[in-house]
Amino acid sequence: MEKFANFVEIIWISMKLRLIIAAVVASVMAACGDDTQFRVTGEVQGLGTRTINILYVADGAVHQEGQPAIDGKFDLHGVSGEYTVVELFTAQHTLIARMIVKNGQTINCKLDLENPYTLELKGNKPVEQWSEWIRQNAGVIEIGNPGLVNKLVADFVVNHRDDILSSALMLTTYYAPDNESQADSLFALIAPDARPDKLVDDYRLLLSYNNSAHLNAKIRPFSLYSYGDSTEHYAPGKASYTLFYFANQEHRRDTIVKAIDAIYDNYSRRRLKVLDISCAVDTTAWRRERPDSLRWTRVWTPGGVASAAFDHLNIPRLPYYILADSTGQQVYRGGSVKAAIDSLGRRLR
Repeated sequence: MEKFANFVEIIWISMKLRLIIAAVVASVMAACGDDTQFRVTGEVQGLGTRTINILYVADGAVHQEGQPAIDGKFDLHGVSGEYTVVELFTAQHTLIARMIVKNGQTINCKLDLENPYTLELKGNKPVEQWSEWIRQNAGVIEIGNPGLVNKLVADFVVNHRDDILSSALMLTTYYAPDNESQADSLFALIAPDARPDKLVDDYRLLLSYNNSAHLNAKIRPFSLYSYGDSTEHYAPGKASYTLFYFANQEHRRDTIVKAIDAIYDNYSRRRLKVLDISCAVDTTAWRRERPDSLRWTRVWTPGGVASAAFDHLNIPRLPYYILADSTGQQVYRGGSVKAAIDSLGRRLR
């Protein structure tokens, strides 16, 4: 009987060891990832059950994958045999994070819609460096002054010439207009292995996808619900230039409001009109966005940037700015309020 008990115990220990080994193998396999695809998984605080998407370029084509998050948790997959820049964003076009990833890698994300600079990404050296860089420089990045942001990028590039993140920062964060020669000089400092042609070409294709086909689209007249229970009727000819600011309650607006407020009284309303366009999910959320003290026009658009009034503009993310002339032609579009204001200043100087 004792021998039988010992035999049973040996069998039980053997089975337990097999289960432990199987669990370890499964864990290792999950950590290593499937070498035929990459994975982006994690949680976004404040996202709820809304759709979340990734956008990237592979094999010369733009790819987009999406799924409804469950209580902010998501698990997305893509395919790219070489490093590519992946953008993670909501169905309302709010950019949540960028990362560099390729097949066989899993990127684990901890993100917060209301505090985008507290992000934490893990899974490979570039994304870990990137999230740390953003956290350390959050104050400057949020203000969005191109000169100060460019200095941060330049400092990183000079000190990390062998890191692929240097290329990613030059492509996604460095403000190159009016700084083309400096941008070229900085790019030349990066070691060839850290600036692969495919990464550069693919991201430029992604930018082209987001901008080029829609740059010549004109902003058409529209009527939208405005603050104060009235209606705003926009027509291009009402002002020499109109600054459109697209955002929603997920963005901290203090620095943006201050930037616009600083130049608002420099021009008459015939020369400059500012339209603050909310992409909030409903009017209740819109009314909570900010106090009533703003002096420019606030409007709300059902459907956000995908609404009939703005869908043809293909606004890639929020916040986003478009400066249009008196014909409705876009003369600036991009993610920097300072660049939009600088563009306005050059034209009305």
